[in-house]
Amino acid sequence: MNILILLLSCTNDPAPSSKPTESKADPRLHNPNRKKGPHPPNRGVKPGMKAKGPGFLPSSTPAEDLSGSWNDALAQQFTPPPAQSDCPDQDGDGFVSALLCPGNPPSTLDCDDQNPAVTPQTEIWIPPGPFLMGSQSSHAGSDEKPVHTVKLSGYCLDRLEVRSQDWFRWLQETKREPSGSDVRNIKEGKLESNRGDYPAEGVTWAEAYEYCIAQGKTLPTEAQWEKAARGGCELGKESNRCDPADLRPYPWGTAAPTCALANHQLSTTGMPKLCVSDTQKVDSLPDGAGPYGHLHLSGNVWEYVLDVWHPKVYTNGRIDPSGPESGTFHVLRGGGWNTFSTNMRAANRFHDLVMGSATGFRCARTPTSSTPDPVPPLTMVTISGTVRSNQGLNGRALYITAFDAADADANGMLAPGRSPISEQKLTPNQKKAQTFSLSVPQNGSYILSAALDAGTGANKDDYISASGSGGFGQAKQNPISAPSSVSDIDITIMSGPQR
Repeated sequence: MNILILLLSCTNDPAPSSKPTESKADPRLHNPNRKKGPHPPNRGVKPGMKAKGPGFLPSSTPAEDLSGSWNDALAQQFTPPPAQSDCPDQDGDGFVSALLCPGNPPSTLDCDDQNPAVTPQTEIWIPPGPFLMGSQSSHAGSDEKPVHTVKLSGYCLDRLEVRSQDWFRWLQETKREPSGSDVRNIKEGKLESNRGDYPAEGVTWAEAYEYCIAQGKTLPTEAQWEKAARGGCELGKESNRCDPADLRPYPWGTAAPTCALANHQLSTTGMPKLCVSDTQKVDSLPDGAGPYGHLHLSGNVWEYVLDVWHPKVYTNGRIDPSGPESGTFHVLRGGGWNTFSTNMRAANRFHDLVMGSATGFRCARTPTSSTPDPVPPLTMVTISGTVRSNQGLNGRALYITAFDAADADANGMLAPGRSPISEQKLTPNQKKAQTFSLSVPQNGSYILSAALDAGTGANKDDYISASGSGGFGQAKQNPISAPSSVSDIDITIMSGPQR
């Protein structure tokens, strides 16, 4: 039975309440020969919609429940570093060295004791020790499993997302033009008025990586990012053992996302609504702070991390992991202002094979080296075919999206929380049929869908979130196995929802 998952159209009403540059520094930069096109405007999980008579019934997305993700094998014992009283403060800023006193409260520690400009207000120390990574909840995608214990050395992470004014200053100093396809806050070579304290947006992985290197830092690894968002095992009921309380679903704890906690597209009940239809300043929403004090780890902008994306990288026994040694696509974390509540989860994984406009980053200061995960690089194949519509393919954009078939139920229904594996954005050809071709990892099984954006919905400049407002359809051949490239896939667009 073919059950539709509607790509929701949304209004711009606020919710109630509230060319990558080649670098010699790291081989994991984007392939410079990769073709680039405009990015889709609203990437990430799409809440399911079940057909019901002539209309549609929206599915709500309540708070993530991680109680079923715990197993006793996760109960790792460890010895936290002790607090010390005799700690140096070489730069005289009132904060002592994090490297020499790693067990002291992060609010008292200095991530660079030679620079008085570096304080816990700029960079926050995260102590060494294990944390629980991943999710096996009803919201989790197949690439978030299994939940496993990861041991990390101590490190520092920027308290805030990198601001537009700092990124713009670096672009000017290095005589670079931003190379992302949907850059915000910078127009015609100038920083827009009053936008300096908003996050850098529309950044590429290469720009984020090279910016951090220029600051004497680097991008956080995916594990470092998730520990900052979830908290280490020292914060649970037992301070020397991982326990079920360490499976925190969100940076702020267990409560469902709201617009006071995260700047996103609220979808916990009823039809989704954008909180503000824009980013917010990087130092806003203190109620949504993470367990160590970082802001906007959920929402505002997706954040790049160091790792290359791989769907099967999670294994037990990882120590200071940094993802696959090579690859083309990089991990994004945290969700953005235009993504749904299920993207606010600390464990949610995403990547720039499907990338929206709201991409930013923050930097990490990592005193110890990390270890690549021993997984083979992904081999990509193509799935191609034809999208058809008796009404004609008219509108702003046509999206062809592939989901992992493991994220669908027996009826082909994708539960809220599932992120796409791949996507292609096309300009509708105004005809009744149009061909497509998109890349997916080899040997996977996929659910393909098509969504027609009719050009209605919420606006930020020319942002349109209504990716399925003109109609939606699924491939007749779903699920589609891809041991090699597959062709002749057929998708028929059905009419969109009535609003």
